[in-house]
Amino acid sequence: MAELSNAARHALSEKGCAGDAREPDPQLTESRNHLKSFTSEIPLYREVRQRILHCLADGEWKPGERIPAEPGLAERFGVAISTLRAGISELTAAGVLVRRQGKGTFVARHDLERQQLRFSNIYDSQHKKVWTRRQITGMEKVHADPDICETLRLQGANAQYVHRISAVLHVAEKPVAVMELILPVARFAGLRLKDLEQTSENLYSVYQRVCGVTIIRMEERIHARTATGKPARKLGLRAGHPILSVERIGFTFNDVPVEIRRRSYEGTNHHYVFVHDSLY
Repeated sequence: MAELSNAARHALSEKGCAGDAREPDPQLTESRNHLKSFTSEIPLYREVRQRILHCLADGEWKPGERIPAEPGLAERFGVAISTLRAGISELTAAGVLVRRQGKGTFVARHDLERQQLRFSNIYDSQHKKVWTRRQITGMEKVHADPDICETLRLQGANAQYVHRISAVLHVAEKPVAVMELILPVARFAGLRLKDLEQTSENLYSVYQRVCGVTIIRMEERIHARTATGKPARKLGLRAGHPILSVERIGFTFNDVPVEIRRRSYEGTNHHYVFVHDSLY
C-alpha cells in the first residue's frame, strides 16, 4: 500500500460520524484517544474500519439499516473508494455488516431463528449439537463484585449495578444445565424478565431489539468442575458429579465487554467442540 499523506489521515480523523457531536460514551473515549495516538502507524483502511465501528457504537446506524452509499462515505471520511471498500470488507468478513446485491450494505442483525445453534459449541454423547430450552428462574439488580467490575470494565458508583439472571436449560423436559447471565444495568436498563422467556428468538436478538446492544464477538473459557449445592439440586445430580463449566464474555462495538454468561452442564454426557475452519 502506498504511503499516505498526513493531510489524508487528518481528514479521516476530523470527519468522523454524526454521533461524534453528541455526548460521548465514557467507555469509548479511551478507545478513540488510543486510535488517534497510533493513527500514523496503521493502514488507512483500518482507520476507516474503526470510524465505522464508532458510528455503529454511537447508534447512527441501527441493526438492519442500510449504511450510506460508498461514494458519500468515501467523501465524508476523505479517502478513496478502494480504501473505503477495504475497510467495509473487513467488517463484512467479521459479520458486522452485510452486503446485499443491488441493495447496498446493511448493519447485520441477529436473526430470530437462523442463529439458534450458531453460538453453541456443546454436543451430547451422540455427537449432536445440543439445543436447549431456557426456563428463567430469577432476575435481580445487584451491586457488582470487584471481579465482575473488572471483567465488564464498570466504573463509577452508578455504573456498578448489574442484572443477575438465573435459568435452567432443558433438553425435552430434562434439565441438563444451569445458566447465569450478568448484564450491566446501564446498557440493559429496559430489559425485563418477560423479554428473556423462551421463544424462537435467541438472546442476542433480544439484546438488539430491546436494548440496542449488539454482540459482535465472544470469548469462552472451559473448566472441569464438580457439582455442588444448588446447581446439583437443580440438575438432579449427586455432589461431586462431573460438570462441564463454560464461561462466555460477550463484546459489543469497540471491544467493550457487556455480557457474562456462565453455564454448567452435566459433564458425562456433554462435551465442547471447537473447529478451526481454516488455518490460513
